[in-house]
Amino acid sequence: MASKILFLCTGNICRSPVAEAVARQMYGGIGLEFHSAGLDARQGLPASSDSAAYGRATGAGLDDHCSRPVSEDILTDTFWVIGMTRSHAAIFRSRFGSGYSGGIGVLGAPGVDLNRRTHSAEAEEVSDPYGGSVETYQAVCDQIRRLLAGWELYFKDPAARKEIEP
Repeated sequence: MASKILFLCTGNICRSPVAEAVARQMYGGIGLEFHSAGLDARQGLPASSDSAAYGRATGAGLDDHCSRPVSEDILTDTFWVIGMTRSHAAIFRSRFGSGYSGGIGVLGAPGVDLNRRTHSAEAEEVSDPYGGSVETYQAVCDQIRRLLAGWELYFKDPAARKEIEP
């Protein structure tokens, strides 16, 4: 059974690394691996300083994070790719959808599989804080933590993993 969740954003230095670190913190003991990547990421960059500061303040460390672009290799054994926005999910689907059979979702729409739909469902989106204030980063990171709580059933219950919404 597939055991990986991949969080996806643009550069893999702000939002998706926070989602990865917070998911590990929230769901680390359930036998899943949490990863992150970017649609337009450069390889090897650290998390943004404000995202890393949030990680340190909340115990969801990002100090060892290195950005990476999404690739076929990362998708092996991945059963959910979760974008921060509907646009992330749509771009991923256009680039990798034909060869990827897992769920494609948006963080703000728990369990809704866009890989099995003809249109994008309404979803709360996570805006890019890059270049914003410390308060903007804090609000985005808190939003990610709140939205991750909605995925609990899909991460913890193996039956729900198999029943990705048609």
